[in-house]
Amino acid sequence: MKGLIKGCFILFSLILMIAALIKYNQPSIEQSIQKNPDINYAEEIGGKLQSTNFTQKIIVALRAAGYSPDSTIGYLIESPNNQVMTIQLHNLDKFDKSTESEIQNIINVIAKNNDLHSFIVDVKLIDAQ
Repeated sequence: MKGLIKGCFILFSLILMIAALIKYNQPSIEQSIQKNPDINYAEEIGGKLQSTNFTQKIIVALRAAGYSPDSTIGYLIESPNNQVMTIQLHNLDKFDKSTESEIQNIINVIAKNNDLHSFIVDVKLIDAQ
């Protein structure tokens, strides 16, 4: 009987030591959590948009092409392949594929000149009443 108790005690001690080693040899949760690379990209692009005056360049180029954009542009940036820009235009009588294509080309040229990836352009028409 003493041998059985001694064996159970040794087995229990061995299980506790193995559990402790497993627990303390695992990397902590804080060390294993890394920032989402998409968040880093969005922050980086946000800074680049500001430092290059990208929004102002877009507004000036659209006005030069005869459009009437708002003074603000909305951005949704998730990754280099998923960048959406929302532009609100006033006083536009017709909006068709050629208009959309022209605006997209203006944006693509300015983005390329500022070392940015292309944007998906979402144009919203606003009545100027």
